[in-house]
Amino acid sequence: MGGFTSIQLRDTSQEHIDEQNAELDALGVAKRYRFYSEENIKLEYEAFLNGDGVFPEDDFPRDLINSLEDFKIYWSPKKWGTCFIPEIGMLTFDCYFGRTSTRAMHGIARYLLYTFEGVIKETSGSYSTFVERCGYKAKTKQKVLLALE
Repeated sequence: MGGFTSIQLRDTSQEHIDEQNAELDALGVAKRYRFYSEENIKLEYEAFLNGDGVFPEDDFPRDLINSLEDFKIYWSPKKWGTCFIPEIGMLTFDCYFGRTSTRAMHGIARYLLYTFEGVIKETSGSYSTFVERCGYKAKTKQKVLLALE
């Protein structure tokens, strides 16, 4: 599976997720690395309705999905795993094999170092590998980042 890493927010309200994503924007982190929200699910549902994307009939039966709430039954982290569908308020990335650039990891680490005060609930996956590869060599900064683990 590689170095799949996730960072979960404590407050998963849409307003708070929007604030944290704005912080990532301000730090110049690539747009693909954002905390997952209800808005992301709505976009997937719209894609499903429009026939965009890949939604296999066996996994997303069109005759049983008549609303966003129906769609959420099939589009769920419990069914697919957080590697494919993150939990609300979760930022996910893979820090192995160049799948996430050092620049992007450095931006995420900068966000964690300067913005996380009481914001992060937990980290999981290959978080320690992320800390090793994020570009911060100073032991004091690595120690602060590892304290979130």
